[in-house]
Amino acid sequence: MNNYKVSIYIPAFNAEKTIEQSLNSIINQTYKFNEIIVINDKSNDSTSKILTKFKNIRIIENKNNMGLGYNRNLGVKMSTNDIVASIDADVVLDKKWLETIIKYFEINSLIMCSGKMTEKYLDSKINEWRSEYYSQNWGNNDIENPPFLYGCNTIQHKDIWKNINGYNEELFTNGEDIDYSDRIKQVKKFKLIYCSQARCEHLQNDDINSLADRIWRYHSFGYKLKKPSILKTLKLSLKQFKFFINRSIKDICKFRFKFIKF
Repeated sequence: MNNYKVSIYIPAFNAEKTIEQSLNSIINQTYKFNEIIVINDKSNDSTSKILTKFKNIRIIENKNNMGLGYNRNLGVKMSTNDIVASIDADVVLDKKWLETIIKYFEINSLIMCSGKMTEKYLDSKINEWRSEYYSQNWGNNDIENPPFLYGCNTIQHKDIWKNINGYNEELFTNGEDIDYSDRIKQVKKFKLIYCSQARCEHLQNDDINSLADRIWRYHSFGYKLKKPSILKTLKLSLKQFKFFINRSIKDICKFRFKFIKF
């Protein structure tokens, strides 16, 4: 295996509950990252204090809350290596994540890859429901050019980012990964690769209110990458109501009554 030097960055906003676990999973990789960057996006919790515990990481402090698209561009731009990975601040990597996924760069360097993220806290019915209907992976088999790559765990050659002019900074919380994937697929020499064996876990532990907010943001930005409007809000409300009815019927038909009432 070639000894690639790999940077990794984490965009972090109010990540006090999970950032320490995320960083430890990066540090404990069997194939070591050459550079670790955390972008603290004007957090108002204890994120900054927690970051001071870690040595040999680079911390970038935003003066204002800039959002996900901006922070992804900043993370890639400030990385010193040609291969750049990223995870969300509530994701922990399996210790062989980088060792597993870096092998694809020996075959084709002009790629962007993501691994398989699963939910950690499945003892909660809310998290189990989210895992069933809003999973952030494409299953148990490797896929070349899936519909898109989930931004929660990715690795790419920096030339891709340069060629397609980076992430859309208007996408503040969601949808930047779909938009970015779509633009990569328009360039024939680039490929998206889903690597099912590169595993990680999502530390998100939702309640009903945070779940509702998450789903709204997902449909608002993930599916319809247009500026908000009253008409769009009405359409999305109707669409989410249809999703709820259809999935409730599906749960009843499969005798999954545990999902009917959390």
